[in-house]
Amino acid sequence: MSDLLETIPWARRLKIRHLEVFLALDETGSMTAAAGQLHMTQPALSHWLADLEEAIGQPLFVRGRRLSLTPDGEVLRAHASRMLGDVRRTHADFLALHAGLQGRLRVGTGLPRVLLPRAIARLQQKQPGIFVSVVEASLSELLEQLARREIDLIIGALSAQALASGFATAPLRADSLQVVARSGHALLGPAGASWASMDRHPWLLPPAGSVMRAAFDEAFAMQKQRPPVPCVEAGSSIRVQLLLEERDYLTILSAAELQLYRPLGLIQRVPLSPAIPSPDIGAIWEPALGSRLVGHFVEALRSESLDLGGAH
Repeated sequence: MSDLLETIPWARRLKIRHLEVFLALDETGSMTAAAGQLHMTQPALSHWLADLEEAIGQPLFVRGRRLSLTPDGEVLRAHASRMLGDVRRTHADFLALHAGLQGRLRVGTGLPRVLLPRAIARLQQKQPGIFVSVVEASLSELLEQLARREIDLIIGALSAQALASGFATAPLRADSLQVVARSGHALLGPAGASWASMDRHPWLLPPAGSVMRAAFDEAFAMQKQRPPVPCVEAGSSIRVQLLLEERDYLTILSAAELQLYRPLGLIQRVPLSPAIPSPDIGAIWEPALGSRLVGHFVEALRSESLDLGGAH
């Protein structure tokens, strides 16, 4: 490895501060704003940028009213966030080690109640010294965080975006979307439900642009019906809480989520045919990181899927 780095002149000169300065300039487009963000003087920031460009051997920004990246700058930007992400991960792992922990796992999910709690418990039963941090966000945000090395693994829908991301994926559970209502809703009566009757009731839906919302809208388009306009857009936990209030809302949950609420007897599936298809629930991770802990967690997820009867 040392021989390889000897053939890359800038590699020996590159410092973490170079990357911080570069990303701040890219984000702000201004020497003044970047200096303020980094709590540096403008001359000091200019020195760091000049040193970086000298090390790379090419200008990284086009100077103008607003700084813009050169082609070389675009190449560096594609890797700089990931390099800083690796530094932060390494620091967090050092802290975990010095705190007596055996490892640190960062999991991103948009489905916090599906598989995740049981898989974490299974992992920590086998390896008690593991610290787990959970991040909840949309799939698009989580894929960006995974690319920046800010998280280790995602549990989410294996949508076209996820499958085309270049990350490793493992399907865990087949899934579908279910229209649901609280017990006693009119659509649960003898008259039943139809696609045309859906827009006569208030709806709680996932945010526009989410995987579930896209599948919901597409299902209505396939039935040549206009999708209902929601009165609330929110994550599933908020939608369920509102569902149980006094107004007769409708919403959608994944079949896996509904399975968790069904024993309470407060929420029921609204019979609607055909069923609304949804991507499988699966794990998404970066295989290049080579983390054995991620591999152990994927195995815990697979085991929980088998126990729940929904594994592939």
